[in-house]
Order: sequence, then C-alpha cells, then structure tokens
Amino acid sequence: MNPKIIIIRNRRDRNKYTTDGIFALSSGTKSVLIKAQAEEISTAVDVAVSLKRKMYPGIGISNVSISSYKNHGNNRRNGGRGQNYKKKGKFNNNGLVSKIEIELSLK
Repeated sequence: MNPKIIIIRNRRDRNKYTTDGIFALSSGTKSVLIKAQAEEISTAVDVAVSLKRKMYPGIGISNVSISSYKNHGNNRRNGGRGQNYKKKGKFNNNGLVSKIEIELSLK
C-alpha cells in the first residue's frame, strides 16, 4: 500500500499537517510520508515527532531520506529572481536546497 504523502509548504501550519497525519492514520493508512525542503525541514521533523510521541505511540520512523538539489533560479523559493539572488538563510553557497522525507509506519 502506498503511503499518504504530506508535503510541508508553510512552516506556520504545523497543527494542520499534524491533523492531516492523524486523519490519514485514522482512516486505515499504514504509513505516512512527510516531505519538506529548505526552511520547512524543522516543521517536518516537529510533525513526525508529534505524531510518533504524542498521537500514536504505536507508530515508528521506518525511513528518513536526506538529499539536496541544485537551485536553478526559476522557482517559488526565490521569486524567480535567478540563481544569483541570495536571501540570508535560504541557500548555501553552492545554490543547493536541502530536502527531507520522513516515513512513519504503524508497528
């Protein structure tokens, strides 16, 4: 069975993403995949920990994938301003954007 995918796009909506995970697990889904990049990575970790520790003690982290990709400039992260546009804290020196995928599964 494919996991329910939750994509973190706004770090301020932590409660919404936690609720999405609760609904997915309550509806019979055996696993939830939480995806995030850049600034939202900490929110993804918070949601995973919240689901694991507080909401569903019978759930475990089955896989964590960490990667990065080269920013090519025309995406929503930098407003399409090009690869040379740098805003403090968003990109490292190489123009790489970090990504994380956390899979939670029922034990």
